[in-house]
Amino acid sequence: MSTASLSPTRRVSALRTLSLVLAFTAAVGLVFGTAGFTAMEADRGLAVNVTDDASAYLGYAPLADEVSDGEPAPVVEYRNRFGTDLDEFDVDVSIADPGATDATIESVDPPSSLDRGSAAAVDVTLRCSDRETVPLAFEVDGSGGGVGVSLNRTHAVTCVPTGPTVAGVTYSGVGNAHVETNGTDGTVEAIVWLTAANPGNGGPEGAIRSVTVENLNTSNPVRPQLPDVSNERVAAVEFRDRGVAYFHPGWDGGKHAAPSAGAGVEFTGGPLDAETVSNASVVDEGDD
Repeated sequence: MSTASLSPTRRVSALRTLSLVLAFTAAVGLVFGTAGFTAMEADRGLAVNVTDDASAYLGYAPLADEVSDGEPAPVVEYRNRFGTDLDEFDVDVSIADPGATDATIESVDPPSSLDRGSAAAVDVTLRCSDRETVPLAFEVDGSGGGVGVSLNRTHAVTCVPTGPTVAGVTYSGVGNAHVETNGTDGTVEAIVWLTAANPGNGGPEGAIRSVTVENLNTSNPVRPQLPDVSNERVAAVEFRDRGVAYFHPGWDGGKHAAPSAGAGVEFTGGPLDAETVSNASVVDEGDD
């Protein structure tokens, strides 16, 4: 019984094939080994999906974990480590989970191209009335010099209001109110809805009008900060930029009823107008 063995020619051929495979694998590793993009295409039609951002051909790095309301801030940065310019560089920024936050994106300032070896930041301006976490989705498509790359990442930042955080309005009778805040006092923009106190006594109380106070100091009562107010009653205080208003707890369809003082009733049904205020009622039937 004889033992079969490879001939010298077949053995050399197998070693040569293995060497070619290893050489090709090493070459691919050199080209694509540090790519941190979601997907890349080269001019030979090769594509790869990888996730190492630290040393990526298209580098990605978060810059900020906290931003201030209404102030542009560099949130993330991209770096081009390709051997060519990315002449087209499109960045789309959106809130990853819009239902989880009341914050909105006011503006985005991204680079339109990215030169070889350069880095550029994406500035984002958020608006928020309360301190909250905002998950931002960054979607990038870049191309140039026979290379195309796309990258999708999500980075959460904390949006911090620059002014006081309004927590409510407390009414002291029908003629005055005080804005409550969570934290420090400061100035806010408010619209104060007033009604003429005539005749009062459970009936219609006259024409309704509004007074806008651009810098209402939350540490002081509302009424002394209103211009040209005589014998009028306060029906509601609205903070339009925050999407909320607080009605007097005794406001009942164009007139004041019991109670005559207390915590305002929150209203988030949209911007107020005179007709809405006149028809609104926040008094429970058991209070009459």
